[in-house]
Amino acid sequence: MNREELLEDLSDYAPGDAWESESLEWIRRFLAEPADPFARENPEGHITASALVARPDGSAFLLLHHRRLGRWLQPGGHVESTDASAYDAALREAREETGIAAFEAPFGRAIFDVDVHGIPERRGEPAHFHFDVRYLFTTAGEIDRAAAEDSERPMEWRSFEDALASGVDASLTRALEKARMMLASAVQGARP
Repeated sequence: MNREELLEDLSDYAPGDAWESESLEWIRRFLAEPADPFARENPEGHITASALVARPDGSAFLLLHHRRLGRWLQPGGHVESTDASAYDAALREAREETGIAAFEAPFGRAIFDVDVHGIPERRGEPAHFHFDVRYLFTTAGEIDRAAAEDSERPMEWRSFEDALASGVDASLTRALEKARMMLASAVQGARP
């Protein structure tokens, strides 16, 4: 993973609201610091990559329950040394966490959303930040618990309304709304 490549990708990204603009600037400043922005040992935090997974028409989203945080989230996680890019990390995480092998990227490898959020202290790991870069993927595939990294982890497809009712945070709400509108627009544009 190369910080200059990620900075270049971020330079092409246009945030959708004030919170996302602030997150984008924070991520850019973090990437400009001398410490390794991908290292989990970085005391400030590290770059993470997430996959917002939707049905191709935007009718449902795949959410996973994070036990430690007690919330429904999108698939995602830490960037590994074997990941060529944040996009590749997000795709790997989506495959590992859901067991689904086939994903489409309806808008290519472009960054879909960004968010900086705090992670609370736990078992010897101090509180820190996740500088999250998100990508949009679609699939007609079904969850494959046998192939998923954690087969016991609660995960399910939810409509936009059901996702909101489950208490997703404001950042994920924003991303889900954005995905729903973009995918619906793409579907309408594809109709003759």
